[in-house]
Amino acid sequence: MKYIKLILILLFLSSCSTNKSVVGLYGKCEKSYFACTQIELKSDNTFEYFIFYDVGGVNILKGNWKKISNDSISLNTFEQPTNPKTSYTGIENGSSTKKVKISDKNGPIILASVSVNNNNIWNTTDIDGFVEFNDSEINSIYVISLGVKEKILVENKNLDEIHIIVKDPQTGVIPEYLVDYKLKISNNRIFITDKHKLKKTSLTNKQW
Repeated sequence: MKYIKLILILLFLSSCSTNKSVVGLYGKCEKSYFACTQIELKSDNTFEYFIFYDVGGVNILKGNWKKISNDSISLNTFEQPTNPKTSYTGIENGSSTKKVKISDKNGPIILASVSVNNNNIWNTTDIDGFVEFNDSEINSIYVISLGVKEKILVENKNLDEIHIIVKDPQTGVIPEYLVDYKLKISNNRIFITDKHKLKKTSLTNKQW
């Protein structure tokens, strides 16, 4: 029992030490910058993510961070989307006409473009968010709404009416929220992409 407690204590101390090693500010903004990104990882496992674009504006995302592997972290903002991913429900009513309804968190979406079964024939939703198809069954649905194209695979081929609730969109250049946003962190650098990385720097370089 004593050995188990000792191992647990060592694991806890090791975890604290690992977290402490990545705490700090990453990214340094040049003078008179037109774009800048900085991330501050705090010791209480919260973060602040500063994003500035001369055209897109500025946002400071705040939330929690955690280590998910030796070289990776994930970020989740305090503010989360109502619908983080697109989902659907359906009913079987024996109708010869297939109906698809497109909605989001605010209700039916008008003039969304919808295509089924890879046939490349597009129809638009009406004032109630509905669109009709003459196909005998629906295997897949493509939806274009607010400039975002999504494919939904339909498992039950007998559905006659399908209601799709699309995920909350990221409407601007700068994201409004992060959901399990994974970043690689290694050698005092955070990798936003393979080419875009932020080097650890002094807190005196913080821009907000």
